[in-house]
Amino acid sequence: MACVECHTEPGLGGWIQSKINGVRQLYEVVAGTFPRPVPPPDHSLLPSSNDTCLRCHDIAPLLAGGGPIRLVLRAEYGLDTESTRQTVALVVRPAGFGGTGATVGVHWHVASHVDFLAADTHSQSIDYVSVTNPDGTSKDFIASRAITQSEDVQADLDRLTASDYSRRMDCTDCHNRVGHQAPDLSAAIDQQIDAGVISTDLPSIKAQALARLSVAYPNETAADNAIAGLQGFYAVNYPLIAQNDAAEIQRAVASLQTVYRLVATPDMLVTVATYPNNIGHQASPGCFRCHDGAHYRVVDGKVTSETIPSQCSTCHTFPQIGQNESGVLIGQRPDSHDDRLWVFDHKLSVTSADPTTQTCGACHTATYCENCHTTTAVQVSHDSMVTSHASVISQVGAAACAFCHAPAYCAQCHADPVMPVGPAGTGQSVVPSRDGSLPPVAVP
Repeated sequence: MACVECHTEPGLGGWIQSKINGVRQLYEVVAGTFPRPVPPPDHSLLPSSNDTCLRCHDIAPLLAGGGPIRLVLRAEYGLDTESTRQTVALVVRPAGFGGTGATVGVHWHVASHVDFLAADTHSQSIDYVSVTNPDGTSKDFIASRAITQSEDVQADLDRLTASDYSRRMDCTDCHNRVGHQAPDLSAAIDQQIDAGVISTDLPSIKAQALARLSVAYPNETAADNAIAGLQGFYAVNYPLIAQNDAAEIQRAVASLQTVYRLVATPDMLVTVATYPNNIGHQASPGCFRCHDGAHYRVVDGKVTSETIPSQCSTCHTFPQIGQNESGVLIGQRPDSHDDRLWVFDHKLSVTSADPTTQTCGACHTATYCENCHTTTAVQVSHDSMVTSHASVISQVGAAACAFCHAPAYCAQCHADPVMPVGPAGTGQSVVPSRDGSLPPVAVP
């Protein structure tokens, strides 16, 4: 497929516009005035997804009869000294999941009529969402950060309408990196470890790799030198490993230097955070741009307590994360699991952490509960968490939060990175801030 098939409007008008843009870009290249980094295109200026994506990708099979079911099963390595291997398992919900016939799941967005207002041309900060129903009625939601008077938000709506960018949601609002996909940094390191290229016999190798590859280096030479600093790290902190496993350390260095070139281009000022990917919500807000629990419905000009759905089960089954493999529910789940507080309240309905002695055993293996109950996550009290979560995190460690929440979740309120790279309490972080910048990381 040629670039023009996605970047150029069909017909004579699109051809003329592309030539005008080409002349401008040619001048910028010759004069050396092209921007660094090159900004992603304003999606409102791209051809309609009906003329691009949907020419090849038919949406009907994704909606009819419940659509296909996608099982996600991957390895993830921890940031502890042992780089502990965990398995992440979940089932992505297509439309009509469970045979309900209702249009739900991730492709609901393009099967429905959704308009939104965004503070930027790349739709990374969505302030207002309007869903038009088949009968012509609509449900409107406003972001809490945009509200100044909850009893009368008309002034806020007028302000957003005048200042924000208006868009009809289409494929590119989630699939925004199609054709320009860059690997997620943490996942890329995990793949190298899982393939045996990087050995977990090297202490803290995942944490060290993530820290070194997340820095905004001035050039590739500086990056290579910092990555090669792994040898010095082990010589100082683990001299016997540096001596006996020198070949493994060198293999890790070579692998990470290759990975760095896949995720960053210092000559163009491109770091791992430059181009957020809106698929999912692990490395960037993505889904949480709307499904953050902080977009409230507006009825008769007043803000209500109803929010855009934000529970995990909206688009996929609750992730099963841990060292133990577990069965993954593919069919219809029990009604009790639809409760958004089920993950907290299930302790009221079970008698022990062993599912095999209860009805839970029909879907969950004996070791499933251990994935969570052997961590500090179960020690977290979520009562009054909005005002007390700082003290709770201090007591149980941020790793407890990271068990359920992606770093992007915290970034909704915290302008600075808050999730640690190393063990809880180290204060280190390489999670991008909301503005996409990276914090300084001390690399020995």
